[in-house]
Amino acid sequence: MKIFVVCILAWATAQLLKVIINLVTYYINKKKGIEYKKVTASTFLKLGGMPSSHTATVIALCGCIGLTSGWHSEIFAASGVFAFIIMFDAVKVRLPVEKLTEAFNVLQDKVYGKDVKDVKKVEGHTIPEIIGGFIVGAAISFFMVRVVGFLG
Repeated sequence: MKIFVVCILAWATAQLLKVIINLVTYYINKKKGIEYKKVTASTFLKLGGMPSSHTATVIALCGCIGLTSGWHSEIFAASGVFAFIIMFDAVKVRLPVEKLTEAFNVLQDKVYGKDVKDVKKVEGHTIPEIIGGFIVGAAISFFMVRVVGFLG
């Protein structure tokens, strides 16, 4: 159960960083006169963006398992495969689907006008967003296991 708590902490940290990054970007763009989407409370639950909270969560899981059960354990290998699938899906599946959905919605607007509801966009991640999530997840798991001793 404690590993689950560390994973939730990694997810929440990544989501909080996402809000902070979006706020900073909003104010920088506002100062430059560039329109940027406003940051709201729902930004905390937003999918996509920097850093990847999915990656942070699965890497925290891997980190906790590796630090407690060993880097050569079967359970670490299983969690590593799970993490790879999550990160691969975010970049190679959800990101292209996001781009296709955006193009489809533009085309739909041209053909049917703005009266037709847009298809809901599935948001993926870029490689830097995955790396950001990896760093968050690794840092949280290391901090909670080695510094705090939460799982010990």
